[in-house]
Amino acid sequence: MAERLNLDRKMVKAAINALVVAGVVPCTRSDNAEALAMDGAWLLLGIGSQVRPDAIARVTPRLASMTLQIDGDKPHGTSVGATFEDELASIFKATWTMVASGAALPIQGVGLQWSDGRGSILFGIIDRWEREGPRHRKIFASEPLTLPQAPGGQWDFVHLMDSFRVPAVGGISFSPISLIGFIELLAEGVEETAAHL
Repeated sequence: MAERLNLDRKMVKAAINALVVAGVVPCTRSDNAEALAMDGAWLLLGIGSQVRPDAIARVTPRLASMTLQIDGDKPHGTSVGATFEDELASIFKATWTMVASGAALPIQGVGLQWSDGRGSILFGIIDRWEREGPRHRKIFASEPLTLPQAPGGQWDFVHLMDSFRVPAVGGISFSPISLIGFIELLAEGVEETAAHL
């Protein structure tokens, strides 16, 4: 995993160990693809949290439960109730489906950011690019984002994305190539086992 994500092996191992000790992974859901997607989401969040090993089990649930604040796919509103955990798991499952069908894989990256050294507000960002098309961005946060009043009523989030910057001081980004490598590695890890997808 460290090699696929271009990260230090000790950092990745510490995150995985902390989540296993906390009983968060492996997921116990009966549907293999869903369980593995949840494991993948939590592992990515634990690794990306970049906190001390003793804090990983405390911070990762906050990252997982961030809610959708801005959805570039829905220009005039957001999807109610969508969490960062759900979004990551759906990306993982969609990637496995596309690989199995031979379809072209989506180009998307994931970012985790925080507002200050204590992580008072956490942010999750998913960027998706389409060939010869606009960038689609979804922004999740641990607290509701306060946006300035939209001129004339409701914000058009497509145009807001060009100027809006998350008020963050630090973070980590997973590139599309490293993210696909990570997702593929999860699927390879269950081949020829009872959890095979």
